[in-house]
Amino acid sequence: MLKFVAVALLLAACSVWGDQCCTPKQWESFIGIENTTAVDGMIKVTQSYATESYDFDKKKIALVFPAIGMRIVQDYNKHMMYTIVAGMCFTTPWPAPMFNCVPDNATLLASFEMGGSGGLMIDQYDLQAFYPGYKGYMEFSRPGCLPFSHAKYFDSHEAMFGFTNVTEGIKDPSVFDIPSPPCPAMDIDNVVKPLLFEPAHP
Repeated sequence: MLKFVAVALLLAACSVWGDQCCTPKQWESFIGIENTTAVDGMIKVTQSYATESYDFDKKKIALVFPAIGMRIVQDYNKHMMYTIVAGMCFTTPWPAPMFNCVPDNATLLASFEMGGSGGLMIDQYDLQAFYPGYKGYMEFSRPGCLPFSHAKYFDSHEAMFGFTNVTEGIKDPSVFDIPSPPCPAMDIDNVVKPLLFEPAHP
């Protein structure tokens, strides 16, 4: 479940406490995901991709993995996560907070420029202020405070996320819809991991 949580936590982008860097309240992005895991003394690297729709007003995040036909909806009002895959739907409790601004207590690790002089400025923050107990970082553009990249580190695994083509607004609000009747509660670990961590093919 650890690796799945690493992917699902993404993406909330920053915390409601600070005001120095706040993302738009609605945005969408293409996300590239790379997972590196130590397995029996060997290094295994898998890649996947998704589109994310973020709506802070509705307190919902949707992730669509087109290569494997999976959609995840995180409902921060109900504190539930819905996973829709292979014609099935599963729920799991989702107590994680939804963020919109960089926390006031966030540690700025570095600032750098992408693309040379006049390029994109990036601020990198320690992950601890966003998700206590997690090691890693979150990066945002400046100005604009758009998500740029995100990494989490564990004892034998690391997950890295890169955001591209970030646009404001939600093109299709139905991406947040969940099947009716409500999905049954279930441990989705064995269902999701084989799909999510196999290499994605365009």
